[in-house]
Amino acid sequence: MKRFSFRLEKLLKYREFREKEAETNLGKANAARDALQIELDSIALKRVRTAAERRQGLSVPELLAIEHYINRLDTTKEQLLERLVLAEMEVEKARKKYITATRERRVLSKLREKKSDEWKKYVTEEEAAVLDDISNFSDRNDQSST
Repeated sequence: MKRFSFRLEKLLKYREFREKEAETNLGKANAARDALQIELDSIALKRVRTAAERRQGLSVPELLAIEHYINRLDTTKEQLLERLVLAEMEVEKARKKYITATRERRVLSKLREKKSDEWKKYVTEEEAAVLDDISNFSDRNDQSST
């Protein structure tokens, strides 16, 4: 009896590859977004620390330097927030591609499983038929020799 072969095996392998690729891209997009979030958290922490320094008795030039530094932090924060929004959009796009790739792969996987089950059932029936034939043949030989 020949082995089970799925006609669409190459397509299934290709879809599995596309799914893994989409999963990798999603991971990269998440990592990029998380890196931006870490930078934003760092800037927020720097701003809080700098604002606390501003409350201490400092000279006017030091206060001006702190104000410029806080303004630069705020500008950087705004830029990072814009980049974070774009990164979130990239994550969503990558997530949708991953979901689509997974769905396409699952369809073929289920079809392969169904075809495999049908093949196993067919093989079992064929083996049973062969065993019946052998049994019937030996019964006929036993009856004809007596």
